[in-house]
Amino acid sequence: MEPLLQRRATLLAEIAALSPATAGGKPSYSIDGQQVDHTAYRLSLYRELELIEHLLGNSQPPSEQIERGST
Repeated sequence: MEPLLQRRATLLAEIAALSPATAGGKPSYSIDGQQVDHTAYRLSLYRELELIEHLLGNSQPPSEQIERGST
């Protein structure tokens, strides 16, 4: 579970580091045959974060809640 928590922290930092201009303002471009698509990159970070959140949610042990009723 620790590697998932570490990757989650890294993803959150990467997303926070992206300014609004980087996320949607910069156009896609090619350098030496490599394509750079800022929007797709940001979306991939969000998708990975969503997957990690799902995995972390499923890895939590089941909890038991005790309730008392009164009449």
